[in-house]
Amino acid sequence: MPNKTILCPDKIHSVELIAPKTYRIDEAGIANCYLLIGDKKALLIDSGNGAGNLLETVQALTDLPVELVLTHRHCDHAGGRNNFKEYGFHKNDNHLVYRIESSKLASKSLCKGTGRDFVYTKKPFKAKKRLFKDTDIFELGGRIVRLMNVPGHTKGSVVFLDESTHLMFTGDDVNYWLWLQLPGCTSVKEWLPGAKKILSMMDEYKAYCGHNDGYISKEMVEELIKRGEEILAGKKGTPIGHGVLSYPDNNFQDHSVIWYKKVQ
Repeated sequence: MPNKTILCPDKIHSVELIAPKTYRIDEAGIANCYLLIGDKKALLIDSGNGAGNLLETVQALTDLPVELVLTHRHCDHAGGRNNFKEYGFHKNDNHLVYRIESSKLASKSLCKGTGRDFVYTKKPFKAKKRLFKDTDIFELGGRIVRLMNVPGHTKGSVVFLDESTHLMFTGDDVNYWLWLQLPGCTSVKEWLPGAKKILSMMDEYKAYCGHNDGYISKEMVEELIKRGEEILAGKKGTPIGHGVLSYPDNNFQDHSVIWYKKVQ
């Protein structure tokens, strides 16, 4: 496959080769999934919001057994889980609030909120959950993927570290628009250590996130951390609130930090 985005038969997913045996699967601009193929099995990181036929897309890329894992338990990353018999996520996301936020109702609500009108067909399985810990390692055959818990966007948010390609997959914990306003999100103070840990590894690992075209730069993460520190120092917004940290672009410009006071 050439290194360019190719539209899949369902007209919803598109696929881009980002490294050897490594694909970014874009679900119509809603979210990214990542397929990492080893010699014995493949690892699918996130499953999108559930639109289209993710299973067909994955099967076109590999005939190996596929293990589904989540960067966090939100609908736009867990919505396609029932394409598979089992899915895994960090034990800190095993909470009612994340169960609600990853429900089919949440997926349909998000889709409606984006102005799209996708048909959500019945999936072949009712996936069983599997909880993983900080020490879990995924051995794909000639390819090892490790995880790192980074509480922030959710308490169980994780980064997946692929040692063979030196890629990291950060989900939504560092992103162009970091949501910290949802139930189950942590504070900026709790988010910062994980973000700084991600930043410290970006000279060794190239980072891909859960949205946009995937790739995130070291400069973007530095800017996000800077704005979080400004909030805690009282220079922007209120440090007791929950809101959205956003990277400056043509839409946000000087209003790149939106901070909402937490409802008591």
